[in-house]
Amino acid sequence: MERIRWMDHCPYGEKPVVLAIGFFDGIHLGHRALIRAARQLADAKGADVAVLSFDPHPSVLLHPQNPVPMIYTPQEREWILEETGLTDHFALMRFEESLAHMAPEDFAGQVLFDRWPCTGVVVGEDFHFGRDNSGTARQLAELCTERGITVELVPDVMADGRKVSASLIREMLTEGNIEEAGRLLGRPYLLTGTVGHGQGLGHRKFVPTINLPYAPGKIVPKKGVYVTKTYWNGQAHEGVSNIGVNPTVASALDARCETYLFDLAEDLYGVPMRTEFLHFVRPEIKFPDVEALRAQQQSDIQTARKYLRRTD
Repeated sequence: MERIRWMDHCPYGEKPVVLAIGFFDGIHLGHRALIRAARQLADAKGADVAVLSFDPHPSVLLHPQNPVPMIYTPQEREWILEETGLTDHFALMRFEESLAHMAPEDFAGQVLFDRWPCTGVVVGEDFHFGRDNSGTARQLAELCTERGITVELVPDVMADGRKVSASLIREMLTEGNIEEAGRLLGRPYLLTGTVGHGQGLGHRKFVPTINLPYAPGKIVPKKGVYVTKTYWNGQAHEGVSNIGVNPTVASALDARCETYLFDLAEDLYGVPMRTEFLHFVRPEIKFPDVEALRAQQQSDIQTARKYLRRTD
């Protein structure tokens, strides 16, 4: 992933590129349709596909008291883009004041056309750009046409009568509707990170768990217990995960993901992991005592095993 500023030139040399432009939080079904269109156009033109996104989200700069929480970190977006096999490059442009206040014509000229060897541009039909989001996809198409650049405007992808969007998926995540969120994402919702130390209670009193923190700015799904698969060392390990603050024994300040792996008990501190969420089991609750918690943990494990057997 290349991190650039708007005044930087294309970091990939002079080979023609088809730019797919957007924030791409989630790389959901709508984003995938857009990137597939970019891939088809690039193949027809003998060009590379470059996905151009931004960091941080514009709301961090424009609405710092209430920024939009992200489905995925930039690193997670990059990993998923590689998984699709549809892109050649991923460029992350720093969103800053000078970019936020550009007129749409200046944004198109100075940020896109003058600095990238564009042979094509692909955006969604609802794409907006420039100062106050005043530039529209149609306006961008006109500016591209004037320069002999092919442009494609990709229509919204609909699911059950609703537009597939990052905001809809965030809503589903906060409701614990993890399976439907995964359907709209085009893959199970995931969390990546490096295993950290928890409170050590799992090894002493309960089932042993690995702990993944939530990155700042990343949306935390509904607190509770989920059926999960965790990937490490090229292998998938089935398990059950709790997202929350562990209210029964000693509440944490920040939400984290604690995962019990059915077939792995070794010390994995410091190891990078990817956990994928398959099914919501129950909300997080505070139990009257540790014995009740221990009994519920065993019940959750059995529920998860039954779910995984049904879906194998």
